[in-house]
Amino acid sequence: MDILIAGAGIGGLTAATALGRAGHTVTLVERSPGFEAAGAGIVLAPNALRILASLGVELDGLGLRLARNEVRTAAGAPLTVLDLATMEEDFGPTRSFARADLHQALVRALPSNVATVLGHPLRTVEERQNGAIADWGQGPERFDVVVGADGLRSATREALYGPAPLRYSGTTCWRGVTAFDCGDTAIEAWGGRARVGVVPLTGGRTYYFLVLAAPPRAPAPSWPRGFRAAFAGFGGVPGALLSVLADAPPLHHDLSELDRPLWGRGRILLLGDAAHAMTPNQGQGAAMAVEDAVALALALRPGADGAADRYRGARHARVRNVQLASRRIGRVAHWHRSPLPRLRDTALRLAPPSAAARALRNLVRPGLTLADALPFEAADPD
Repeated sequence: MDILIAGAGIGGLTAATALGRAGHTVTLVERSPGFEAAGAGIVLAPNALRILASLGVELDGLGLRLARNEVRTAAGAPLTVLDLATMEEDFGPTRSFARADLHQALVRALPSNVATVLGHPLRTVEERQNGAIADWGQGPERFDVVVGADGLRSATREALYGPAPLRYSGTTCWRGVTAFDCGDTAIEAWGGRARVGVVPLTGGRTYYFLVLAAPPRAPAPSWPRGFRAAFAGFGGVPGALLSVLADAPPLHHDLSELDRPLWGRGRILLLGDAAHAMTPNQGQGAAMAVEDAVALALALRPGADGAADRYRGARHARVRNVQLASRRIGRVAHWHRSPLPRLRDTALRLAPPSAAARALRNLVRPGLTLADALPFEAADPD
C-alpha cells in the first residue's frame, strides 16, 4: 500500500518504520524544515522500549537506566518508591533520554522505502473511494491510507472531525535540561499548587519539569524572583535543582489534552497525540504512540478495508484507561485544600510497595511487536 504519514514526531517516525518494515511504501511529511525534537527529556518504559528494539531502533549508549522512581512531598518525605531495577528481569529497563538523542535514533532507523518531505505541513486531506487525497503544497496526491501523527493540534483530525476543543488540565509546565547530577533515581515532588520533577540523563545532566496550577495562558512568573516564590518550599534533590538553575526554563506549555480518543475513520487514521493527547502524569504519552504504530501496522495486514475498526478495537480500551488514570493522578497531585493533601499522603505511605509495583506491571506489560497477533475486537466506545 501507499501510505502517507503526517508528522515526524516519535509516533510518526515509529509508524513510518513499522509500516516500512511491513512492506508498505511510505511518505513521511513534516512541517518543520528538519527532524527536530519537541521537548527536553523523556522517560520510556519497557513497553515502548521493547517495541523500538523489535523495529531495529538502536538506543544503546543513548539512554540512562533508571533504578528507582519516587514520589515525595515538597519537604522530601517519601510517598511512593518504585524499584525499577528489580523489574528489569521480567519487563526490561526503564530509560531516560534527551529528546534530541531519541529523535535522531528514530530517524536513523527509517527503512529505505520511507520517503521524507520536510518543511511542508499537511494542508488538506479528504477521503475518496478506496483511498484518500492529501496536499502538502505540491499538489494533491492519492494514497491508500493517510495517517495523522501531527500532534495535539492535528490538521488531519480537524479535517475529519472539525475543531476539537482541548481540555485544559488546570496546570502549566516549564521544562528544560541542565548540568546537574542526581544519580539514577527519577523524583517527583508534590507541593500542592506546585510540582517539581527531576529525571537524570546521561553525561551528568538532568531533565526537569516545573508544574504549577494556573489559569490557561497565564503569564510566566518573573525570572528568577517569581519562579523562586512559586516553587518555594521544596527540599531534597528537587530543592537543590531549583537552587542551581541559572536560567529560566526554555520551554513552557499549558498541559492540555483531548477529552477522549478519536481514531479516525475509513482510510484516514490518527495516531499518538493527534488521536489521544493526554497529560504526562504517567509518562506514557510517547509510549502509547509507539504502541499505536505497531497496532496500526497489524491492523493493516488484512488490507485497508476495515483497518480503522481493527485499529480502534485494538487500542481504544487500553489508551482510554491510561488517559483517564493520568487525568486522575494530575488532579490528586495538586490537591492543596486541607485535609485532602494530608489524607492523600497518609494513604500513599500506608499502601504496601507491592501495590504501586503491581500497577506499574499492569501498565508496562503489554508490548506489541510486528510478529504479534491482536484480538481485533470492537472496544467499548467510552
